[in-house]
Amino acid sequence: MEDINSVNSDNNKDCKKENPMRMSDRFLTAMFLPKEYGKLLELKMGKVVSYLFLLLLLVSVIQYAIPVLGAIAGMGGIKNIIMNEVPEFSFKEGIFSYDGKVEKLDESAGVYFLVDTSVDRFTKEDVPEDIVEAILVSSTNILVCNNIAGMGNVIQEDTFDYYKDFVVTNQTMADLSSVIYIVIFFVFILLYILTFIKYLFSGLFYAFVMYLLTRTMLLEMEFGKIYKIALFAQSIGAVVIAVTYCINTAIFILAGSAFNMLITVILMNKALLQMKIEQDTI
Repeated sequence: MEDINSVNSDNNKDCKKENPMRMSDRFLTAMFLPKEYGKLLELKMGKVVSYLFLLLLLVSVIQYAIPVLGAIAGMGGIKNIIMNEVPEFSFKEGIFSYDGKVEKLDESAGVYFLVDTSVDRFTKEDVPEDIVEAILVSSTNILVCNNIAGMGNVIQEDTFDYYKDFVVTNQTMADLSSVIYIVIFFVFILLYILTFIKYLFSGLFYAFVMYLLTRTMLLEMEFGKIYKIALFAQSIGAVVIAVTYCINTAIFILAGSAFNMLITVILMNKALLQMKIEQDTI
C-alpha cells in the first residue's frame, strides 16, 4: 500500500513537472501577482526567453508598428503618399530638383537644415554663423558643416555629378513601394532588437538597486534571481509606456515613464517581501 502511495506521489510530482505555467499564466503573474513570483523563478531559461520574446514583440508592435502602419493606411498607402503627398522631385543626370523649399532651424541644438534647389551650388559662405551643424542641399551639391571646438567649421561637400547614372522621381519611388514596405519591416526588426537590449539593461539597473535593498532586509538571494524578478516586474510598465508612445502626447509619455519606474519597483518590492516572509517561516 505504501509502495502504491509512493508511486502515486511520484506520478503527481511528474505531472506537475510536465505541466509548467502557460504563457497566459506567466503574463498574468508577472503583471499582477507579485506574491506568486516564486513560480516564475522556477521557470527554465527557455521559458523566460520565450516570455520576453512575446512581451517585447507586443511592446514593439504597439510602440512602433501601429502608429506607422496606421499613418500609412490613413494616407492611402506608400504609393499614394509618394505620388500625392510628397512634393514633386527628380534626380536626373546629376541634377536634383525639388518643388519647394525646406528650411529648419533648431536653435537649442544649433542645427540648421536647408533644401533649396533654386540655388545652383552651396558654398561655405552660405553656412549661417553660430551653427553647430548645418546641412545644405542645392541642385548640384550637398554641403555638411560641423563646428568642432578648437578646429572651427569643418566642411564636407558631395557633388551630384558623380551620380549621373541614377534616376529618381516620384514615379520611380512609387514603383518601389513594395521594396519600401520590406525596408519598413526590417527597420521594425531592428527596433525590436534595440527594445530587447534596452529592456535587458533596464532590468540590470532595477536588479542592482533591489539587490542592495535585500541586504537591508537581511534576505539572502542571488543576484541572478533578483535580475529574473526584474525582467518579469517590468512587464506591465513596458506595455503602458508603449501605449503612451503610440498616443504620442508628451504628457502621457512623461506619465508613462514615471508609472513604468514606480510599478516596477513596487512589484519587485512586494515579491521580495513575500520571499522574505516565506524564508522566515522556514
